[in-house]
Amino acid sequence: MLVKAIVLVVVALLFAARAWSGGFSGNVSLSPAEVFQGGVVRITVLGEEVAEVSGFLTDRSIAFFPEAGGSYWALLGVDLEHKRGRLAITIRGRGKGKEPWDRSLLLRVKEKAFPREELTVPPSFDRIDEATRKRIEREQAALDWLWALATPRRLWEGGFLRPVSGGVTSPFGLRRIINGYSRSPHGGVDLKASLGSEIRAANHGQVVLRDDFYFSGKSIVLDHGAGLYTMYFHLSDFAVEKDVVVRKGDVIGRAGMSGRVTGPHLHWGARLNGARVDPHELLEAGNARP
Repeated sequence: MLVKAIVLVVVALLFAARAWSGGFSGNVSLSPAEVFQGGVVRITVLGEEVAEVSGFLTDRSIAFFPEAGGSYWALLGVDLEHKRGRLAITIRGRGKGKEPWDRSLLLRVKEKAFPREELTVPPSFDRIDEATRKRIEREQAALDWLWALATPRRLWEGGFLRPVSGGVTSPFGLRRIINGYSRSPHGGVDLKASLGSEIRAANHGQVVLRDDFYFSGKSIVLDHGAGLYTMYFHLSDFAVEKDVVVRKGDVIGRAGMSGRVTGPHLHWGARLNGARVDPHELLEAGNARP
């Protein structure tokens, strides 16, 4: 009797699992299946019976977008300091008959050997008074508040553009060691840009931040929707107002050397579902589908 009861329980659990999966016979995939820290991954759900899809990564949701044939796709960012190893992703959806299903995926995060640079500077260069420290904390809190938000609607279309044509002068992920102390890694890329040169929007988006910060100087942040942001720092001047919607390629400002820098350039950064990612990854990932 005990064996029979165990068999019945196992059968019931299998039936329940099949009912939750909704008999979904489509395909859920990651591209790539392995990603370096600071990378971007495309998640694709293929299947004619798919009616809606959502994704979850720990405490964050992943926005999916429909495409022709009833399939869905999403972009996922992996932070530049995310620990190497397996990252669990949950995908849930409903079929056209409203039956629910779910899938669990494992993404392998690989460690990347980011460059390092050691500098020695006078102690006065690195000294910050109390008033300045409080200002920095307020400005950081304003940015952290932005990264925690995710506009439901996707604004960007197709691949992203580089905001200036100049080459990279300081790479993504660079970690500086100043007077023997390790600093936070470089969360974007510095691009060569002469003083006053035009800075263009990498894609369609809304200006959600237009301010003058201590470290980043005259700064613009564009919200491209679905948890994707790009940032443009050290500008000499603004060309757009806060809250306006800009189109890909629109001039949003001019390059400068505002903030804590030693020469004119553009710091270009990106955040995707809160993760600091190499903005160059968007040039290809965003172009996967219009």
